[in-house]
Amino acid sequence: MTYDWPLYFTLFLALWSAIVGGNFSAFSEFIMSALKKTEPAGGIEAMQNINRDVIKTQFVAGILSIAAFSAIFAVYSLFVFEGAALVTLILASLVFLASVFLVTMLGNVPMNDALARLDHDSLDARIYWEKYTRTWTLLNHARSFGSILTSGLYIIAAITLITSSQV
Repeated sequence: MTYDWPLYFTLFLALWSAIVGGNFSAFSEFIMSALKKTEPAGGIEAMQNINRDVIKTQFVAGILSIAAFSAIFAVYSLFVFEGAALVTLILASLVFLASVFLVTMLGNVPMNDALARLDHDSLDARIYWEKYTRTWTLLNHARSFGSILTSGLYIIAAITLITSSQV
């Protein structure tokens, strides 16, 4: 009996990382651009609503579960795999944790929280919106790149697991 679940799990992590990266990319490439082109009060209010709604989605569940599962899988991999497969599995986990999970928790989420506390029609909100759109989008570019890089690393890991006969 063969145990191919690590291969399938690696591909699952690759797919979910790509989906998360696509969502981040959409935000960076055209959603934030459109929000910046509206009147600040409208863009702020829309983003406040997006931030309230996104918490209840599979997108956020995906970010959190990829972070947890990739870390656990990386530790598991230390005991089971070797060579390039092990290196790419560990690297994929580290890239996701650093560029997606930590950037989200330490960058984007605090900025979203600060925006949520503002009245969208206030002068303070208008001033913050300038900084928010610039910095938040830059952080989001990093999350997008990190998610897509993670996906690529998991695909490379899957190929390496197969070619090195470790699954």
